[in-house]
Amino acid sequence: MPSLLEPIHQLTDYVLEQPDDLDGALTVLERWFDEHGGQMTDADRRAFSAALDVQSTNDNRSLIDSVLKLHMTRLLYRFDRTRNTRPTALAPNDYAQARTAFTKAMEESEDVINESRIDIAVANAHHLLGNATANRRWLDRALDRLPPLATTNLVTLAQAIPSMPIPRLNAIKRLGLRFMGFDFSRLDRENRDSLSAIARMQIDQMIILADLIGSSFEAVRERQRAQRAFRIAAHLIMRHEGMRNADPDQLMAIADSLLRCEPEAARQLAHQAHALYVSAKDAEGLIRAEKLIDDSQ
Repeated sequence: MPSLLEPIHQLTDYVLEQPDDLDGALTVLERWFDEHGGQMTDADRRAFSAALDVQSTNDNRSLIDSVLKLHMTRLLYRFDRTRNTRPTALAPNDYAQARTAFTKAMEESEDVINESRIDIAVANAHHLLGNATANRRWLDRALDRLPPLATTNLVTLAQAIPSMPIPRLNAIKRLGLRFMGFDFSRLDRENRDSLSAIARMQIDQMIILADLIGSSFEAVRERQRAQRAFRIAAHLIMRHEGMRNADPDQLMAIADSLLRCEPEAARQLAHQAHALYVSAKDAEGLIRAEKLIDDSQ
């Protein structure tokens, strides 16, 4: 099988000569992968993974090479996902059914986030190569992926998982577990709390993604589309009372993006950042947060 890097090198040279045809190169790469992807070896994958760490030289060649590698990564992920898909067995009880539904929703949201991030990278490459039409088309593709993320409430799915079925034990084993401090109720509660925390981390990633898409549209003066993305970010922020796994500077950056069109959500993040700045004794951060809170009134 030809190296995974071979078509990337060839298509990079092509796009350098035809900068308006990056999309054509991406399509050719997909066709090449359809023909050769099934012949990959572990050595092919390792060589490709090692090439992802090559440092950028901040020129068009490096830009095009990076985007083609990202798209190849996407094709590899899709290939693995398809190959590893198995028929879903009937869940034996309510707990297993709810846990399966939560896992499926998490996987689907992860797919959307990964696909959208690559769409944005392709859009930005088009912007730098001067193709405004393609830039907006790829940003639209990323934007269209957002609504399902806002529709599914991962935290609700996690909290709705019923208690784990308690295994059947005889009296002696039950006494032994109780003696050792083994508490099924506590384990059940910790399991649900852990899944809820994982869901919140994923929701933070959704908010960051929506903000990135909105900011990308603002950069090309597509205010209406930017507002669509920012509204989705605001919806998630208000529904989940802020973000749980972001640092205060990141909270403030997103709040700044939302201030004009979604002031209530911006204020929610600024209050959260304010509390973190108080804990960190960051006077400069406190001033920024207080100003944004005032501006959002």
